[in-house]
Amino acid sequence: MSKVQRIIMSLGFIGYILFLVFYMFFQSRGAAGMSLSLFEYIQSRSNLIPFKTIANYITALQEGTMNTWTAVKNLLGNVLVFTPMGIFLPALFRKLDRLRAFLLAFVLIILSAEVAQLLTQRGSFDIDDFILNLFGAWLGFKVWVTSLVQKWVGRGSYE
Repeated sequence: MSKVQRIIMSLGFIGYILFLVFYMFFQSRGAAGMSLSLFEYIQSRSNLIPFKTIANYITALQEGTMNTWTAVKNLLGNVLVFTPMGIFLPALFRKLDRLRAFLLAFVLIILSAEVAQLLTQRGSFDIDDFILNLFGAWLGFKVWVTSLVQKWVGRGSYE
């Protein structure tokens, strides 16, 4: 990757990280949970049962008790918001251009972000968000592995 390409990718990555920080920590979430202790907040804002939230969205859609846009925004949004991570990390960090190393790094990143959201009382810890985020990052990695992005940065195929 040329110096100019690295600068462009790095600036894009910094912008993307700033967007994620705003999205995850500073986006308005109302005053819910503000009067709770940290322990009560964590109890009320955590879901450790895989696919529970996803199933709730699907059920609500089928029963017509939820706006379609709300479900799409939450489910698809959690996938798409981390798709760029699957391109940026292997493009900028050579050690993360193999799937196993990439997934390990991403799991550590997203777990840290989810825990930070809980500790700062700025979000929730939902295993389904984690699953959807991981799927999105994996999709981005697949785009990286199979796309013209690598031609643009002058790297060979990986996997």
